[in-house]
Amino acid sequence: MKFNSYMIAMPKSGKNILLPTILMAFVLLGFTGATTYAQVEVTSLDGQTVVGELVSLDAEQLVMNAGDAVKVVALDRVMNITWPEHELVKSVEEANLQTLLLTDGSSLTGQNARTDGLNVTFDSQSLGSMTVPLKNVKSLRFKPLNATSTEQWNALIQKPNSDDRLVIQKGEVLDFLAGVVTQYNTENVQFLYQGSEIPVRLAKVFGIIHPVEMMPNQAATCSLKTTSGESLFVTQVSVSEGQMTVRTGPGEQVVLPLESITQLDFSLGRIVYLSDMTPEGTEYTPFFDTVWEYQRDRTVDGSALQIARKKYAKGLWVHSKTTLTYRLAGEFSRLQATLGIDDAVALTGHGNVDVVVTADDEVLFEQNISARDSAIALDLPLTGKRFLKITVDFGKGLDIGDHLDIADARLIK
Repeated sequence: MKFNSYMIAMPKSGKNILLPTILMAFVLLGFTGATTYAQVEVTSLDGQTVVGELVSLDAEQLVMNAGDAVKVVALDRVMNITWPEHELVKSVEEANLQTLLLTDGSSLTGQNARTDGLNVTFDSQSLGSMTVPLKNVKSLRFKPLNATSTEQWNALIQKPNSDDRLVIQKGEVLDFLAGVVTQYNTENVQFLYQGSEIPVRLAKVFGIIHPVEMMPNQAATCSLKTTSGESLFVTQVSVSEGQMTVRTGPGEQVVLPLESITQLDFSLGRIVYLSDMTPEGTEYTPFFDTVWEYQRDRTVDGSALQIARKKYAKGLWVHSKTTLTYRLAGEFSRLQATLGIDDAVALTGHGNVDVVVTADDEVLFEQNISARDSAIALDLPLTGKRFLKITVDFGKGLDIGDHLDIADARLIK
C-alpha cells in the first residue's frame, strides 16, 4: 500500500504541503538539534537490552557507547529503541485532547477539529495546524477514554460500517446513530439522519467513525512515537550528531530533534506471537476424563501468565498432555519464548512436564520442566522449516498441576 496523501496548512505562508512533511513542524515550533548523544535502551529481537548513548543510526546498523565499550548492532536485529528520559508532555486523556486516527494507522492529537465535508483541519498538539483529506480519516474522538469505553470504542472502529457513525456516550455505554456527517466545527456537528440534517452540539458527541477502510503503510520500516503521544509511520530513519532524519512514504526527508522522540519501533511485521495464530492441529490426551484446552494470553482461570513472579501479557498456557502444530511455511527464522510452570501451581510445588519442540520432525528442544526449575529461555532456529510442533507430555506426579506457561512465545521473521 502507498502512504496516503495528507495536507498540512502553514498559516504564515498560506501554502499547503504533504502531511509526511508535517514532521518539519517540530523544527518550525522552535526545537533545535541535541548537542549531546541521547541515552537510549535498545532491545534486540532476541530479547537482549543494551543501554548507552546513541552515536549514530543508518539503514544498516546503529552505534552506541555502552559504558566503556562501543556497541554496533545490525538494524535488522533491532526490535525497538527507547528514550526513557523523554516522557510524555501530558497524556492525551489528562489534556482532554481530540484524537485523529488516520487510515494508515497514524494517530495525531490536538484540538479544534473542523471539516467542510472534503477536508479536516486540525490543530495538532506537536505539529501545528494541518489539513487532512476527509477520505484519509478513520475516526475523530472528542472525549477521553477509560477502561470501559476503550474496549467499546475499539470494537466500534473495527466493526464494518457503510455510513458515518455519530457516537454518543450514555452513562458507561457507547451508542451510535448511523447517517452522514456533512460538516463540523468547534461547536456543532451537522448530521444527516433519516433525511433530515440535524445540528448536534459538539459537547454531546463522544466521537465520529467514518466508513473508510484502514490501509496500513506496507512500506513502513518503523513507527515513530513523540513526546506528545502522537504516532507516525516512516520508511527510513537515521540518527547523526544528535538529530534524527526520517523519510516518509512518498520520499520526503525531514530532520527532527531527538528531544521530541520517545520510541522507534522496528517490530512491524517481523514478530508474530503464537497466541495470535491458530494452530493447524491440536491434540489432547487426558490423564483421566478431563480435557484441559490450551489458552491464549491467560491461564485456564483467566489470570495473567506468571513465571517466577513475573507476569507476561502474551503467551500460551498448556496442560499435559497436549500437542500443538503450527504451519510456518518457511517464513520464520527463530522461535523465542520463556518456559516455566505457572506460579498458580508452582508456588505450591506442583507441576512436572516433559516438553518437546520439533520442526519438520527435527527435535530442537527436549527437557523436563518442574515447579522447582527457574524460567527457561528458548531461542530455536527455524529457517526454512514448514511446521512447528510443541508437545507437553506427562512428567512425574501424574498430571497434577501440569500447568506450563510458554510465555512471550513469538516467531521471528
